[in-house]
Amino acid sequence: MKDRIAHIIRAKNLTAAEFALRLGIQPSNISHLLSGRNNPSLDFVKKLKETFPEYSLEWIIFGRGPITVSEPFAPVTPIEPVSTDTYVEIPVEPMAEETLFDQPKAEEKRLDQLMPSPTGTLKQIILVYSDNSFEQLSPR
Repeated sequence: MKDRIAHIIRAKNLTAAEFALRLGIQPSNISHLLSGRNNPSLDFVKKLKETFPEYSLEWIIFGRGPITVSEPFAPVTPIEPVSTDTYVEIPVEPMAEETLFDQPKAEEKRLDQLMPSPTGTLKQIILVYSDNSFEQLSPR
């Protein structure tokens, strides 16, 4: 629920103190709610709904349904089962194992051409992903 409260504060472009002032509560209460120290009381939820009636009570409390009361639920469209008669089986010739592994890797060919350096050749590229995993690419 603290994330939904923070969402409302951001959506209304308010500071935590301004938000508290609108609800008529102490700014420290908002700080405690946003930090997870305290859970919102029934009185807080009532004040929140009275102050911002456009927000859905079910979304505020449970995080379900539309965010605002004017936002309709998306209609549920049933998925029709697909007939297995429409599938066509295409035969695929298996590739010989030596043919598969004898082919040069395209990315290794391009590494030296990727960023030519006037002082030498490319030695290594390290790709770092958003989950902090990484991959090292080196020409052979």
